[in-house]
Amino acid sequence: MTTAEPELCVICPADELAVHPFHVDLNIFRPPERQHEALLELVKSERGLVSAAFATEQTVAYVAFQLPDSFEYWSKDPSGKIWELGAVEVAPAWRGRGLAGRLLQQTFASGFFDDKVVIAQLLSWHYDTERTGLSAFAYRELLIKLYQKFGFQIWRTDDPDIAGHIENALMARIGPEAPAETVRRFHRLRHQGRAPWDISF
Repeated sequence: MTTAEPELCVICPADELAVHPFHVDLNIFRPPERQHEALLELVKSERGLVSAAFATEQTVAYVAFQLPDSFEYWSKDPSGKIWELGAVEVAPAWRGRGLAGRLLQQTFASGFFDDKVVIAQLLSWHYDTERTGLSAFAYRELLIKLYQKFGFQIWRTDDPDIAGHIENALMARIGPEAPAETVRRFHRLRHQGRAPWDISF
């Protein structure tokens, strides 16, 4: 583990994110160069935001939030108040410092998500089981415990991507000022009858 103290950039502006290339090991979702470009474009589009930790002139950890893509269940909310926690990633050499938790805590403390519902889709094909040595179930439990610290709860859903795999889960954080209609729409969207199963765990 390196000894430098990372600098946290909460709801990071695009120009600041642009000058901090991604650490070579930030590669769970895409190769680091492509993930950096994708998140930079997301921030510029104003359809998402990123909070990041910088060290040695690189991004060594980040959390990314976005409005749901058009093909997802959750995009059917016309208010724009259902967002997705799209990615949380910390380079292995920088793990064990609580960076993911600090970035989540400070992002939620900003108040931006107080009037929103934030969903988190825990999908096993994004779990870093190889480098952590954890099983998919153990990795899911790690994420559940992390997200519960910031007000997320587990919710059942018939979304086939989630309900069809017992090692997956849907979590959501309902902001303290989220409009009642947005909360009702979230509950309607998580049960749409698209899958013949609804697996609890």
